[in-house]
Amino acid sequence: MSTRNIPIDEPESNMKGETDAPANDAAGGGEMVEAHEETPEQRIEALERDNARLRDAALRAVADLENYRRRANAEREQVVVYGNERLLRSLLPIVDDMQRSIEMGGQSRDFDNFFQGVSMINDKFAKLLDGLGVRKIETVGRPFDVNVHEALLRQPSDEPEDTVITELEAGYMFGDRVLRHAKVVVSAGN
Repeated sequence: MSTRNIPIDEPESNMKGETDAPANDAAGGGEMVEAHEETPEQRIEALERDNARLRDAALRAVADLENYRRRANAEREQVVVYGNERLLRSLLPIVDDMQRSIEMGGQSRDFDNFFQGVSMINDKFAKLLDGLGVRKIETVGRPFDVNVHEALLRQPSDEPEDTVITELEAGYMFGDRVLRHAKVVVSAGN
């Protein structure tokens, strides 16, 4: 294997094929470094090592991405499965109150107390829904709106045509989404 001295400061174009003596330190002003010429076999080995290193890095990156996807999917499944946990915990006291009311109604035939207990449960449930962002759709006296109302009947009335005159079943919104359309009776006018 041959070696030659190559000045560090010398441009690369001057290095190729030169057989002259190395430049003088005083004239060239550069430090001398010994360079080794690589054989084709050595160059192939170096490229194969680089290729193996890069392939390993790529495989690790792909594996890391797969692991990330797997973890993200598992977390997403957990959110779906346990996403209603807060709502269910909020409902449990209302269920308890309803069971107590039923038990008390069975023991005592005092309708007023039973009615008062059920009314309190209803109020508690309405507050829960309001706290979750669920609101009741306004119906009676409002113009019929196909986006939030479902007309089951049209009846003649003193109200203007296409005005909701009776609510048969309440409708609810969650944010700007309709959870359930309100079932209504609409005025056909006189």
